Amino acid sequence: MSIKWQRIVYLAIIVVFLAGIITSVYYLLGGFEPIKVYKMESENRVMVGKTFYNHYTSGDPIEFGKRCRELLENKEIEGVLTIIRYQNDTIPDDKILQFIGITLDYDMAEIPRDFDVKEVKTGTRYGVFLTMHVLVQPRPPKIEAMIREAAAANSDKLQDLFVEFRYLDNSLSVEGWVNQ
Repeated sequence: MSIKWQRIVYLAIIVVFLAGIITSVYYLLGGFEPIKVYKMESENRVMVGKTFYNHYTSGDPIEFGKRCRELLENKEIEGVLTIIRYQNDTIPDDKILQFIGITLDYDMAEIPRDFDVKEVKTGTRYGVFLTMHVLVQPRPPKIEAMIREAAAANSDKLQDLFVEFRYLDNSLSVEGWVNQ
């Protein structure tokens, strides 16, 4: 066998082993878990946090989200980190309108002074639950498209928002709410 063919064989072996390693890591991170959209009933929720309408590169929402996560990790507030992303035609391309805060597990007497309180009745909702690692989770536009398709299949029209629930174990739930 010539040196040229030996190089080709070695290169092929390296490629096969790398593909095997990458596939194994992807599998271990949960990349092959099936993703299913669930239709759920309405629910009353109490959320505390802030609404942000600013440039998409602004760091204020990120800093506030970190603060909310610290409150949850320190058990000062019991609930789930919540991000509501509004998506309508009146928002310019370089701006984001979002609510960042905490969905409370139960009513609380004390919340930080600069937090706003929202009481929400969701109506029927469609949701996706993701337990896979963040590196292999589908991107938000793909998740939102799956939720829209499920709602359209049931002749439901969704509101112009999507709600993310980020749990402390790094799992994620995304919901789309039906117009009432």
